[in-house]
Amino acid sequence: MQQKINFLQVGDIEEITIGGMGHTGEGIGRAEGVAVFVPGALPGETVKVRIDQVKKNYARGELLEIIQKASARISSRCPFTKACGGCHLQHLDYQEQLRHKREMVLSALKRIGGLENIEVLTTLGMDDPWHYRNKVHLQVKKDGNRIQLGFFADGTHQMVAEVAKHKCLLVHEKMNQIMATLQELINTDSLSVYCWKRKEGLLRHVMIRRGYRSGQVMVVFVTSPEEWPGAKKLAKDLIARHPEVTSVIRNINHQPGRAVLGRENHLLAGEESIMDWIEDLKFKISASSFYQVNSIQTEALYGKVLEYAGLQGDETVVDAYCGIGTIALFLARHAGEMIGLEIVEQAVEDARQNALLNNLTNTRFYSGPVEKLLPQMASKGQKADVVILDPPRKGCAREVLNAVTAMQVPRIVYVSCDPATLARDLGILSKMGYQAAKVQPVDMFPWTSHCEAVGLVVREQ
Repeated sequence: MQQKINFLQVGDIEEITIGGMGHTGEGIGRAEGVAVFVPGALPGETVKVRIDQVKKNYARGELLEIIQKASARISSRCPFTKACGGCHLQHLDYQEQLRHKREMVLSALKRIGGLENIEVLTTLGMDDPWHYRNKVHLQVKKDGNRIQLGFFADGTHQMVAEVAKHKCLLVHEKMNQIMATLQELINTDSLSVYCWKRKEGLLRHVMIRRGYRSGQVMVVFVTSPEEWPGAKKLAKDLIARHPEVTSVIRNINHQPGRAVLGRENHLLAGEESIMDWIEDLKFKISASSFYQVNSIQTEALYGKVLEYAGLQGDETVVDAYCGIGTIALFLARHAGEMIGLEIVEQAVEDARQNALLNNLTNTRFYSGPVEKLLPQMASKGQKADVVILDPPRKGCAREVLNAVTAMQVPRIVYVSCDPATLARDLGILSKMGYQAAKVQPVDMFPWTSHCEAVGLVVREQ
């Protein structure tokens, strides 16, 4: 039975004027009274579209022709931007991207959070928004007798950008060189590629991390538990070609699912971790550490967190969802006491080690779910002058927000990677005796639709 909404059908060719942009970067127009999402189209454009999906309240279409081009449209520098899932907005002028991300945050705050009068500042962007990523995951695929490393087309297992032939414009040039060498070296080994259907084979993924300031590089081979006799020789050959590679790890993933990393790491060559700096703070980064992928913008983001925290030097600060302690230690230099909460035990151990590395003795880190630890602190009468909330994309559990309000924390700084959950949580806090004062969007991922933001929330007197 053919799908229909009103008179709109799959296969229809429609001429549409694009009036807005969705949260994942698609243009949004209307046909037959129905919202149509069109990847690659920009606001202000008139486009010809083939309808390829029809749902109850919206449709999706393939961009066939741009009849009237937007002034903000630019030529993509990467030939794979339409196919590869890494960049959604290479066709949009960078300053327009920054404006769009501010509007995306502002719209979410109004629509989801019901916050009409909050100040949303101009998005903090980059002077040079290329080659900013310090981490990359490479897909692995067998093509005849060759092993390919690269990037799949969005939502598929089709290799569209092979690193031996094409450089990625988002990663550091040194990482591009290492990726090309890796493809060469793994093709001299007799290792097998993991088959997701049969759940057999060795090599699943390759991950590369690079310290922005240190220049140290870690290469992680994610494999099944199969024997790999040539692993240490390959690691040695890689370091001989690229001395900046100071850590080569084999990560063993026993699970059949799509999660990239497993829990088991084995050192093949070099050190267990690499080092990097955020301003003058030193951090040890392991294979599984969460570390912001854009080091330049991380300093801008953390600087805004410090500004909003308003520390005078004697405050007690709680950093919820603290990870390896990057924000906690960044602020600890300006606080009386810093308490970090984090569910991942290894991250907590890394945070403690990072505190020692930086001679910071006013820190305490605890392992466990934040939605349990923070209510426990509240029930014991623990007070805090500032709470940093830096939750995952799903936002804060209600127990966390209840605990913050029970502690009567005067100032909350909310670091968000999703405008929708930021808006939801700030809306909840606004009904619990708090005022969302302002939000600063930060462009951590140029040429993509992702946007981070820092919000200042203060307790009403």
